[in-house]
Amino acid sequence: MTSVVRISVAEHVDCFVDGFRQAFCWSRAATLIHSSHTVQRSLIKTVLLNGVIFLGILFFIDSFYNTPEHTLFGYSYTTLTGYPMYMLCLMTNAGFFSRIAKEAFSMHSGEYQRHDNSESISAPTTIGMGILYMSCAAFIRCLRVIPLIGTPLSFYVNCIFMAYYCFEYKWMHLGWSLDQRLAHVEKHWAFFFGFGLPATLLTFFLSTLHAGAVFALIFPSYVIMATMSTMKPSTAPNVSIPLLQRWYLPSRIPVFWPVGKATNIAIDIIQSFGVVDMKAAFTENKDQLGKVV
Repeated sequence: MTSVVRISVAEHVDCFVDGFRQAFCWSRAATLIHSSHTVQRSLIKTVLLNGVIFLGILFFIDSFYNTPEHTLFGYSYTTLTGYPMYMLCLMTNAGFFSRIAKEAFSMHSGEYQRHDNSESISAPTTIGMGILYMSCAAFIRCLRVIPLIGTPLSFYVNCIFMAYYCFEYKWMHLGWSLDQRLAHVEKHWAFFFGFGLPATLLTFFLSTLHAGAVFALIFPSYVIMATMSTMKPSTAPNVSIPLLQRWYLPSRIPVFWPVGKATNIAIDIIQSFGVVDMKAAFTENKDQLGKVV
């Protein structure tokens, strides 16, 4: 039986602080935005799509058509119009975010080898990402209904997932498989908890539609910071509280286990109908894991 490796709370706190600090490196985002016309154009389109159009329509409907009589088939106008727009924005945003991530990646390309020079994310990968995101959202929603601990537990998991979203484009450019990406986050959960905390605080307590729009506005900056970040190597923790050095927590928390299972099952079902071959894109082993964050 494999024993559970434990690390002192002091080390986890040190990693958490490192991740939290990396999430506030706004100067990196500002530098890239100032120097890249591609990023500037993508940001303008993101603001117009999510801030002006999507949030503007939601605000208009909430202001004038958010009453019990404004329903169709038992659903409010906000729900009927908001969720189709939300899905459309998700698909459109993916292209903007990918271009921003590539610019940030190329700026730091000297730090590590790029896996490929492809100009776009493949269709199987895009479908797989969508399935993974839906599985994450469903898992968080299920956690929130647990009495007493549901809200704080779902908040923690949301921080981890939020950080994963921000780093995913970087890892995909490095050629990491889905299993490698999930395992890396689980192994360094304290760092990613800290990195995902600021964005989660801005979106967690909003409705699904409003949170999605706000997230899309701040996400490009976090993608840049994630892509250009470097995890601090493990050293003696800076936390000097003796009690935290005597207490221990697991070195790895399998927070993605239910999400990964659900995603793989969904992929198997899709492939059984011969719709698209996605397995290779998500299970191919690479040798890049551990070289960078």
